[in-house]
Amino acid sequence: MKKNIHPAYHEINVTMTDGKTVKMYSSVKKDQVLSIDNLNHTAWTGQKQAVDKGQQADKFKKKFDGFKF
Repeated sequence: MKKNIHPAYHEINVTMTDGKTVKMYSSVKKDQVLSIDNLNHTAWTGQKQAVDKGQQADKFKKKFDGFKF
């Protein structure tokens, strides 16, 4: 392995959505607070999100209203 090309890893605290803190290693030096984790993400909970299809289209149109394609 080449030397001096990998970032330095530091021990940080990661706060989960339920308030539990977990120690991890990261190249980022500051502690992290998660807004989504396995406790509330639909991939792990099995719940489906209720998304209004029209709402997503309206959001897209509003975002790109001034662009000419």
